[in-house]
Amino acid sequence: MADATYTAPLSSLRRAGLPASKRKHGMKQILTFWLPLVLSGLLLAGSGCNSAKAARSTSKKEMSAATLLGQLAKNRVSPEWFESRLKINYAGEDMSVSASATLRMRKDSLVWLSVKKFGFEVARAQITQDSVFVIDRINSEYTAAPLDYLASSYGLPASLQQLQDFLLGNPVFFATKGLTAEPLGPTYRLSGGHEGLDTEYLIGADDFLLKKITLSDTRNKQEMSALLSEYGPVEGAGNFSYLRNLTLSSPYSGTAEVALQFSNPVLNVPTQTQFSIPPRYTPAK
Repeated sequence: MADATYTAPLSSLRRAGLPASKRKHGMKQILTFWLPLVLSGLLLAGSGCNSAKAARSTSKKEMSAATLLGQLAKNRVSPEWFESRLKINYAGEDMSVSASATLRMRKDSLVWLSVKKFGFEVARAQITQDSVFVIDRINSEYTAAPLDYLASSYGLPASLQQLQDFLLGNPVFFATKGLTAEPLGPTYRLSGGHEGLDTEYLIGADDFLLKKITLSDTRNKQEMSALLSEYGPVEGAGNFSYLRNLTLSSPYSGTAEVALQFSNPVLNVPTQTQFSIPPRYTPAK
């Protein structure tokens, strides 16, 4: 289907209080680095109603890595279809921006994201099994690249499965062999490394819900940590983390913090995911 080709009015962007050069640079930074980085599962959670409860519990007994992996598997969210509203707050070294979004996913098929600011769509992204597409409506530009450009450009692995797991609040594993487990206050820590990629997961001792993920690329000095909180029931999936707070650090784009607030998630209901690049748009530079 044909897609809308409008661009947000410049007057609404000026009201954001950012000079044109920063607006363009900031949006490009989000679209071409942080947005794909997050969506690949390698852009997420803060304090919430479960954090106080977890603080009163302690992991009193030893537990094997295999047992913890089994508990995580029981809490895994894995719908055929997923849709949710999002509030996004981004704070980087040179700018801060907030926006609303709609996220849609089909298992093992695609991730689709529409980002709005001042009521206008400013960006749309679609990631498939092998490709990343981003439309920048502010600058009338687009990015189209193979999914592995995340690895070749930023030294990070990327797959659609990792992307979807990450957005659903599931653990993202580079490898499950060689993981170690130990009690750590109100959590269990599950950690390991594989080919220069280190992972650490903090799992609640009382509910075995995932509380924090830290992914580190030691070769390229990049790291992402994500706190998951505000767990609540969602029909068809048990507990779901409605709030994710991320801290991202990279020599390519500096340090940034991103908060994603999910609302009104709907599972296993087919939905439309329109995506087309307007003919007048040019490749992003």
